[in-house]
Order: sequence, then C-alpha cells, then structure tokens
Amino acid sequence: MTKEIKTAAILGRGALGVMFGDFLTRKLGKDNVYFLADEKRISRYANEKITCNGKACNFSYKTPESVDKPADLLLVSVKGTQLEKAIRDSAKAIGDDQIIISSLNGISSEEIIEKTLGRGKIIDCVAQKMDALFLQGRLTYKDFGELCIGLSAKNKVKRQYLQTLVKFFDSIHFPYMLEQNIEHRMWCKWMLNVGVNQTLAVYDSTFSLIQKEGEPRDVMVLAMREVVDLSRKAGINLTEEDFKTYLQIIDNLNPQGMPSMRQDRIAKRPTEVKLFAGTVIEKARKWNLPVPVNTMLAEKIAEFERTYK
Repeated sequence: MTKEIKTAAILGRGALGVMFGDFLTRKLGKDNVYFLADEKRISRYANEKITCNGKACNFSYKTPESVDKPADLLLVSVKGTQLEKAIRDSAKAIGDDQIIISSLNGISSEEIIEKTLGRGKIIDCVAQKMDALFLQGRLTYKDFGELCIGLSAKNKVKRQYLQTLVKFFDSIHFPYMLEQNIEHRMWCKWMLNVGVNQTLAVYDSTFSLIQKEGEPRDVMVLAMREVVDLSRKAGINLTEEDFKTYLQIIDNLNPQGMPSMRQDRIAKRPTEVKLFAGTVIEKARKWNLPVPVNTMLAEKIAEFERTYK
C-alpha cells in the first residue's frame, strides 16, 4: 500500500483538471505531476496555451503506455460522458496500490470506476464550492472550493488509504473536508448540480439568472426538491436544512460564472445530463415517484444537443 503520496496523475484536462493540475504542479513540481492522455491528444495539447487566472500553465503529459510506475495518486476529472472509456484506456497506468479519487459530478462515478477496474481502492469524493470557468484555454476562478472525502458504508477500501490521502492534503495545504457521512454529502452536491447545471444549460445563462426570483430559479428549486424526495426513498434523507444550505451556496457563487453543462452547451459538447436527470428518472422509476421537472429538463437538453453539428 502507498504509505506516502509523492506523485500524482490527472485524467481529464477540463476546468477542474486544470485547476487541480496547476495547484499540484506548483506544490509537487512538474516532474511529479502529469496528465494522462493518448498520443493524439497530447500532440494537440502541445500546441495549446493554457492559463490559470492569467498565469501560463506548464504541464507534463504522459500516455498510459509510457508510464513506468503508476503515480501514487490518480485524480479523475474527465467528463461523465467519457468516464468508462477513459478508465479503460488508462488501465496500464493504474496500479494496484494507487489511491484514486474522482471529482466528477453525480453520485455514480466511484461505482463506474470500480466496476471498470475490477478492484476496490477508490476513496469517495465530491468537489464543491468552486466556480471554475474554462473557455478557449483560459481557466478563471475566484473560489478554489474543496474536496469532501470519506468512506461510505459500502466502500471496502482500507481506512489506511484515506489516512494517507488526508496526510497528503495536509502537507500541501489542499482544501478538503473529511466527511463521516460522505454518501449524504454526495447526494447534497448531486441535488445542487441537478438544479443548477441543468437549469442554466436550458436557459443558457450565468449564475446570476438563478440568484434572483423568476421562472429559472423556480425550475431549479423544483428539480432539487425532486432529489430530496428521492433521497428519502433511498435512505439518505436529505433535510430541509441541507436544501437551504446548498441554496445559499448557489446564491454565493460568482454571478458571472457558469456551471459545466452551460459551458458544454457553448462548446457544443455532449452534456452530463445522464448523471443528473437521467439518474433522477432511473431512480424515480424504481420507486414509482413522479419527477416532471427533471423529465422536462432532460427533454429540453436533448433538444439543443440535437442541434449540434
């Protein structure tokens, strides 16, 4: 088992991947942090200039085949639509003693990663409170946010892995929160994303639109309420206090920022709607619960995705 984290690999060079990559590279050095990608993607990256809050990023890249020894930590930050393929393609660079965390939205990425790898060593994680915006090679953010980490009741990873990760985060002053009930926290963040991501993708706007009274905010609130109803059936039991807390988080986001699904719409990329409305609808069908707002949002998102060329 990895006793100390000295090297890190990142899978996915989107908004969070760049933000975490910039932080880790500054703390550990370019030789100890790298992005995993195939040769074609790396060749494209070589001709792209990436900045983080106005400063040029100097990243290292490796193909899975070129990795001699897997990094001590693997941080998965790909889009949900690419997750299974990205994990399969990177399998050669994933080691038996490697600690894995996922910053993906939703509540299913850990299960997907474990199923794809066929072995349990991923620590439950949820990213929250960041306002990273990544467009045309420029990443900007005001709030770095934090990673909430922990072990859910169904997670079979040895607690020593979690302790190693905590020690590492402490040593580099990485913002994190150690959760005793990580599954509850993951549902809270999922509730937020179900409302914010999908609503602003459909209404094609920034956070400012849902921070004021009106139809978009009403839609967001109702979509989140449907997750609260599902949580009670699932035994997670999100509370009214949880709902109010995450509504306050939304209201404190940078008004000119935007969530990942709105960024996807601008770039004409497939969205992560399956992680949000898709999962809501699937779970609602299991418990025979009506979820009209998420059903509507899924239909609207499918409509604008069909216009992509």
